[in-house]
Amino acid sequence: MRSELLLCVFCGGCVLNAVSASAQNTETSTVRIGTYDNRSIAVAYAASPYNPIAEKMVELDSARKSGDEETISRLNAWGKKQQRMLHFQGFAQVPVGNLLAPVKDQLAKFAKEHKLAAIVMKCDYVGPEIETVDVTEDLVEFFQPDERVRQMARKIRDAEPVELTEVADLPAGK
Repeated sequence: MRSELLLCVFCGGCVLNAVSASAQNTETSTVRIGTYDNRSIAVAYAASPYNPIAEKMVELDSARKSGDEETISRLNAWGKKQQRMLHFQGFAQVPVGNLLAPVKDQLAKFAKEHKLAAIVMKCDYVGPEIETVDVTEDLVEFFQPDERVRQMARKIRDAEPVELTEVADLPAGK
């Protein structure tokens, strides 16, 4: 009986110790979330080798020389759509997942190296157990910017984002 009592006390102490340690870890551990300004990403992408505009311009020039009206029409439509989307992403608060797609491997490596649980455009709510880390400038570097583009990507963050409805009213060709 005495040995059973000692065993129960010992096991109870182990459980209590484990629960206490677990509670302390929960209270002191923070989850790190990387955040970025989508407009800076759009600026960096637009001037990057990942933007297919140069290839499309060569294709358009070739189509014009050969009189390929179907290709000309298709590429002009693509250009308007692309420019409109970049306006949304570069001036308003619009997701840029498609712009980050070419650098997703770098993104994953960066998150792991910096102990980030996620990288998101913004957090609408952040609890006390969450630490947000602005990673905008780091992500801009993934797009191989020159100093001019770097400065533009920084400067755009000084301005408030434009309302999406205002950007939507801009003509695509402007």
